Amino acid sequence: MTDEEVWKFLESHDRLFVSFPTPDGFPHVTPIWFCVIEGKIYLRTQEYKVKARLANSGKVCCSIDEGKYYKELRGVVIWGKSRLLTDPDLILRVSNAISARYKREQWKESEMPRWWVRARKKERRAYIEIVPKRISSWDNTKLTRLQKTPESAAKDMSPKLPGRFH
Repeated sequence: MTDEEVWKFLESHDRLFVSFPTPDGFPHVTPIWFCVIEGKIYLRTQEYKVKARLANSGKVCCSIDEGKYYKELRGVVIWGKSRLLTDPDLILRVSNAISARYKREQWKESEMPRWWVRARKKERRAYIEIVPKRISSWDNTKLTRLQKTPESAAKDMSPKLPGRFH
């Protein structure tokens, strides 16, 4: 995928699988809602969650994919740097973006048990920024669209931004 296709693909999905390294070396992987602002990925979670504690390790890997059959497979893997946000203006911007993006998916107070709502309202939020350092992507749907010679197909499928892809 081109750089533009990668970001369009990411924004067309509502969950991102995010992995942070744990102190014992095993990855902690979790699906999470996200937003993209100016080429960076932002997450919102609660302060007590494992991902919030691990985000300051500075290392993260994210992935989204789709498709069932080989010729339908598409996906993106992003390796990057992570950190917890502390800037109140950026936190507000990210919070508003995530709230707007998932407005329909958010829990409704009237639909949840009161005890659960009270507990959620006491929780403090944490916001994580992911700055991509390396991106890998694939789009096997292009294989069926490119009924050309192997040389011209390879040229059409080559990444447009060397250094960002491998």
